[in-house]
Amino acid sequence: MEFTNEQLQKMISKEPIGDMYPYSTKDREQIESYIQELVDTLNRSETLKCEAMFDHYGSGYASYVDLFCYKRNEKRKIKEDNEEVTIYLEGLVIYISRLAPVAIIGQDNLRSKTRFNTEEFKDGSFSSFCMMCEPEEMIDESPKFMTDGFLEIKQKLADAGYSILHKEYLSQPLPFKTEIQTSTDPSEYKVFDAIFYWMD
Repeated sequence: MEFTNEQLQKMISKEPIGDMYPYSTKDREQIESYIQELVDTLNRSETLKCEAMFDHYGSGYASYVDLFCYKRNEKRKIKEDNEEVTIYLEGLVIYISRLAPVAIIGQDNLRSKTRFNTEEFKDGSFSSFCMMCEPEEMIDESPKFMTDGFLEIKQKLADAGYSILHKEYLSQPLPFKTEIQTSTDPSEYKVFDAIFYWMD
């Protein structure tokens, strides 16, 4: 899937696009609910666990919902420091756009979750993570450590109507001048920056 300049400009202005429900309604609450349903579907997997960040990283505005998916039986690296316990997991990061029915996938080698006791890690989001800030961090093929999970995620995204954008397309220079509230230099904007951005 590729977008027209007009569509890219609308997304930069935080306007949802597309003919697919609920993006066609341009109703942000309906879109959020639809993405939540997708997260719930992913979590019904027998082998995958996905955690989503709907809160715009705690401030500002993110044009996407950040998901971290990992194997339920993934070996955990655990670090203990007095009563503080931190776990580290390897998994995949998925960005689900709030502005169009599209997504991207990347590999995240370090996400951590900390508790100040030794109880089971049940709830709560990951507190340390790597954001995908450029298309070079995306992956188009399944990593060896999560081949089946990668394919399952792709299938469930497709079932929900989402297209996975390709790294080559998102790496193209943005074909018009604009201003996007991101850390990217305006002279270096790529198509990626018009679709997946975070305004702090």
